[in-house]
Amino acid sequence: MRNKLIYKYIGKVLIGYSFLLLFPFFVGRYYNESGLSFLQFALVTFLLGILLSRLRVDNKRLYARDGFKIVTLSWIIISVIGAFPIMLDTHISYVDSLFEAVSGFTTTGATMFKDVTYLPKSILFWRDFMHFIGGMGVLAFVMAIIPLAKNDKSMHLLKAEMPGPTVSKLVPSLKRTLYYLYGIYFGLTLIEFILLLFSGVPVFDALLLSMGTAGTGGFSPLSTSVATYSDSAKWVVSTFMFLFGVNFNIYFFILIRDMKSVFKSEELRAYIGLYLFTVFLLVINSINLFGGLYNSILNGFFNASSFMSSTGYNIGSVNVYPTVCRIWILFMMVVSACAGSTCGGFKVSRLVLIFKIIKRDIQKMVHPNSVKVITFDGKKVDEEVLDSTKSFMFLYIILVLLILIIVGLDGFSFEESINAVFTTFGNVGLYFEVKDFALFSDLSKLVMCAGMLLGRLEIYPIIVLLINRRK
Repeated sequence: MRNKLIYKYIGKVLIGYSFLLLFPFFVGRYYNESGLSFLQFALVTFLLGILLSRLRVDNKRLYARDGFKIVTLSWIIISVIGAFPIMLDTHISYVDSLFEAVSGFTTTGATMFKDVTYLPKSILFWRDFMHFIGGMGVLAFVMAIIPLAKNDKSMHLLKAEMPGPTVSKLVPSLKRTLYYLYGIYFGLTLIEFILLLFSGVPVFDALLLSMGTAGTGGFSPLSTSVATYSDSAKWVVSTFMFLFGVNFNIYFFILIRDMKSVFKSEELRAYIGLYLFTVFLLVINSINLFGGLYNSILNGFFNASSFMSSTGYNIGSVNVYPTVCRIWILFMMVVSACAGSTCGGFKVSRLVLIFKIIKRDIQKMVHPNSVKVITFDGKKVDEEVLDSTKSFMFLYIILVLLILIIVGLDGFSFEESINAVFTTFGNVGLYFEVKDFALFSDLSKLVMCAGMLLGRLEIYPIIVLLINRRK
């Protein structure tokens, strides 16, 4: 019975997804390409969605574990379907196509293509459109346009899909919350698109870069990423990568002029502090590497925005930075940006909580009878949230090590292997050391696909699916 309810929800997700598959088809037709593979799979997806959504279910009550299952299965299914047009239109293997699709939807940006300039326009659009869809979440999009449930239990879906330790509604209605979030999402994307046009970027490229930045994904219409665009375009992309790393609740508070909540945000202060320190570290260690102070500052701001937002765009190799900078880059790739943003990674909020937990434990060692309450943004943090944060960190480390061991079987250098795992599990994309993801074995690619999904869904939904598969 519970499985029927889950499949019914997935059916509605697939109906919404089928319409999204039409966008790259229309792009292909506009550029005199066939694009029929997208039309075919849009039709197949729609029919499958109709069949599943018509299942009869007596008990329609949605539990938290159901939300985890629906989210996990939906992300796997949309990735599996989204890979077929890539395979058919580029003639790469299905495993490589699946890697590309998972990388797109999870906003990772690691790619199988060394040269993307020969790809059809429909595929180039689809790659960044997947970022745009996955940035806010496929189910969040569908929930905004399709009534998945008559009660507010669909909050379980939002909590299972949206990144960060906690997810709450901005306004009493869940649907209105989603409208606000998507209004902010589309608004920022549109502003970036317009600014890129003023920076001399072609319309098609500006659209793709805006979608890639919004989803903090990193797929570019050029093999050189953002390097060959104007300096003004680089500053625009750099700025919006940083902005999309901010918790969207902050923008909501700004819209309703609740500046007290903005300034009270510990996560925002920590994010800005880490960002400025990263820029400073990169700039002072690269003044002589980029031909002058201006280029050093531009590269510092751009690179800090790129890996801290888990986007992965680049304007040149970061291998030129000294070892201390590359170690810090790797660390910040793992931490990433704020909860409630479109970024992957461990999240700044969890890092802040971990340090507060460590501080409390040290104080308890010195003063065993003391009672220390941990607060975040001026509010008490429940022990359940603290325990969940510690468990998440433990699972994160264990899963990274397991994936690293499997990927290490391919025989690549330690640096390449660890960067491949960190960049996929952290949803950051291709950055340094890894020269070509296509060179990894199919097993490693599939394991990294699992890592990208684990990183994007933040582990727990997939774990719940695995341990409750018979329930």
